[in-house]
Amino acid sequence: MGWLPRTAAVASGLALAGCAGIPPTFRCPAHGGPPWREMATEHYLLRTDLPGPEAAELVGRIERLRAAVAAGLPGGAPGPPGRVDVVAFRTLEEYQPFSPDNALGYYIRYEGGPPRIVVPGEIGPWQRAMLAHELTHDFLAGKYRRQPRWFAEGLAVYMESVETDASGSVVTVGAPPPERLERARSSPVPVAELLEWDGSRGRRPAVDYYASSWLLMHWLVEERPRAFEALVRELSAGSPPEAAWHAALPEFDPDRPGGLSELDADLARHARAKLGRQRRQGEARPVVAYFERPMLPSEVHAVRIELWQFGSGRSTTALRSEVEEAVAEDPAHPVALEYLAALDHADPLPYARRAVAGHPNDARAYTFLAESLPGPGQAEEREAALRKAAEIAPRNAAALHNLAEALLADGKPLLALPAARQAAELAPWSPPVLAGYAEVLAGLGHCTEAIPVQQRAIEAIPDRGTTAERRALTKSLARYSEQCRVSGAAAP
Repeated sequence: MGWLPRTAAVASGLALAGCAGIPPTFRCPAHGGPPWREMATEHYLLRTDLPGPEAAELVGRIERLRAAVAAGLPGGAPGPPGRVDVVAFRTLEEYQPFSPDNALGYYIRYEGGPPRIVVPGEIGPWQRAMLAHELTHDFLAGKYRRQPRWFAEGLAVYMESVETDASGSVVTVGAPPPERLERARSSPVPVAELLEWDGSRGRRPAVDYYASSWLLMHWLVEERPRAFEALVRELSAGSPPEAAWHAALPEFDPDRPGGLSELDADLARHARAKLGRQRRQGEARPVVAYFERPMLPSEVHAVRIELWQFGSGRSTTALRSEVEEAVAEDPAHPVALEYLAALDHADPLPYARRAVAGHPNDARAYTFLAESLPGPGQAEEREAALRKAAEIAPRNAAALHNLAEALLADGKPLLALPAARQAAELAPWSPPVLAGYAEVLAGLGHCTEAIPVQQRAIEAIPDRGTTAERRALTKSLARYSEQCRVSGAAAP
């Protein structure tokens, strides 16, 4: 069960520009730059330096895209809890220092904090497909207790084509994406291999697995809707992927020699047929209301500091410039002080106490304080700080997870259970949060409940997840299975 820091470590690098930094494409509001604003809608919190009308149009487009995904998603799904953060830079030049490999937009799922969308002030066709893909993952995480990788990625790619008519009442999905279709035709992944795909590096490029997952999903939705409905039913109920497949597609038995060969042939034919698309009725043009307020210059810097790790450049000097500018504008800002302590290799505790004194209603300050109290004699104060963070931010999964971790480490698994359970409900896409919940369940002796939660944690590991992360979660799963074996409990 791992601690979820509020900010990332300062070991990775990105060229940032403060008011005195480089490159000279950013001027903070305190030094005459364009004002930044926050716009909060029902599902999004936009932070941007776009002018008011453009910001309102952007957040409205994202809300409408979310509504279209909800209306068009085969099998349906409840909306994910909480808001998604959106950071939109006014110009491409401002955005680029924070861009990984020059991506024209990206989607971050923090380990326990809210997901975050980062774009250069616009939502073009590429960004729209990317956001539809990632929003689908958010919807799926809230519905499916089990998600084999081919199913999750196949459905997410399927939803990349979501469109609405002018009225917003008819949603169209399933149009074949040309690049995916060509890849599925030219480099098909056999279904037997696809069913074993777990997101780790396979025998072939990842794009082949994505394309073949999309093709299998398209075939299911278009040609085998009853089988698709059966899969949805089984996976939503938490059935293991193997059992769900057998229940939905018994004629294609992976355990029978050659049992999937006919399906490979069917998919090859499907890829060369005239592929259809689905049209669904649904309200995809909601009325978008928002609350707007100006952002403090120190908070603008804090957003940039937190995005530092995702850029492709590397300049600790520029990061320090940004951090020091934030501290000059707010000497007690928790994000700036946490990074400043790390950059200076200083004892963070005095910085954390300054942050708490200056921001007594900011959960980030109390999380920073708890992180700065590692000693065994400081457990009581650390727990109190984490309780305060969770009290201030009761919908923040990281705050709840950290509290649960501290209570479990203190030998209080029963007290840890409510926080761990709520964290998993808020961030069902987070491997550390799910693994933390499983650890608490196992600590209470509930191994049969811990095993499926740990399996969900493993299935949620993103493609960029490390081998060490996968190995650690798998090792814990084996430990829970052994716990069930020794106790005589029937493992699920």
